[in-house]
Amino acid sequence: MLGDDGVALDAVRVDFAAGAVEQPVMRYGHDHDLLWIEGQGSIFNPASTATLPLMRGSQPTHLILVHRAGQTHIKNFDHIKIPPLPVAIAACESLVTAGGAFMAAKVVGIALNTHHLDEATAKLEIEAVAALTGLPCTDVVRFGPDRLLDAVLATPMPEVP
Repeated sequence: MLGDDGVALDAVRVDFAAGAVEQPVMRYGHDHDLLWIEGQGSIFNPASTATLPLMRGSQPTHLILVHRAGQTHIKNFDHIKIPPLPVAIAACESLVTAGGAFMAAKVVGIALNTHHLDEATAKLEIEAVAALTGLPCTDVVRFGPDRLLDAVLATPMPEVP
């Protein structure tokens, strides 16, 4: 997270972004059991260049997909449809593994933004997304991150290719 020692990717030339992300991962990875790399943007947003360098530079072992409940199109790009969540999950997993060149990191949970919904509707939407994807799902702001942290901790590390 930015604040003490993070990477402001919007200030790093894209050619060097993956390396800029890799530096703190290498610096802190040896001393910690868990590094949480916060994502930015979306692989489906044509205006975002942050997700790919984050994936390449951090070499994640587990992924949490973040989605806004009910969102069907990219904000400010109404002509770009967000694929169904199972397709989005498959795209993220394929991209992060680079066709098998890197570890087979899997999406292990869904962080669902439900701020625009009342609490009862938010809970129903979380249950629906969990049923659709077969993955733990929660709104971490409303209901805490425990489901997602438990999913990360319960999922074995991927095999190195």
